[in-house]
Amino acid sequence: MRKFLVALLVCIGVSHSLTVYAFDEIIGYVADIHGDVLHIVGEALAEDGEKSVLVRVGNAPVYDLRTGFRRDAADIRLHTDIRAAFAYGNEPADAVVLWLNWSAADAAVFTVRVSENINFTQDGAVFLSADGKYRLVLSADTVILCPFGDYLTPRDILPGMEFFVWVDVLTASTPAMVYPEKVVLVS
Repeated sequence: MRKFLVALLVCIGVSHSLTVYAFDEIIGYVADIHGDVLHIVGEALAEDGEKSVLVRVGNAPVYDLRTGFRRDAADIRLHTDIRAAFAYGNEPADAVVLWLNWSAADAAVFTVRVSENINFTQDGAVFLSADGKYRLVLSADTVILCPFGDYLTPRDILPGMEFFVWVDVLTASTPAMVYPEKVVLVS
């Protein structure tokens, strides 16, 4: 469990300028909907145990975890499994990003933070995750998305960025070699 706030860097627009938000997260389900305010019940990542929080969707991006693609706020339904990052503080809290269809069974989806160790190749990038567990190989065929749906190239990868990673196969080596089909920028 995370015991501290983290900074979320969100890509905005084609220029890929970055904005920083302090946020908290909850993984759970949508228990109620009132306009654009969601009542989410689940496990808060910054605290132990069950939590209930009101989150205003507003203009926050909404993604489907299964596909990684952008969804509309209107796609959010009662009892939908969800992971929500929201601005720390007032309730209802303002959503930063929402992921629909979140499930602990999605073992093939995990998060990595890019270390300083990045090597750019003619058609991609290879980097070590900050925790040293994974060496990711991003090729020209890897789908690399910002939270708002803009596409990135392997050359846009910078140290400190954090990605959700979709993979089918991991090697048994240390660090594990990962050839993701898709990554989506978290920060």
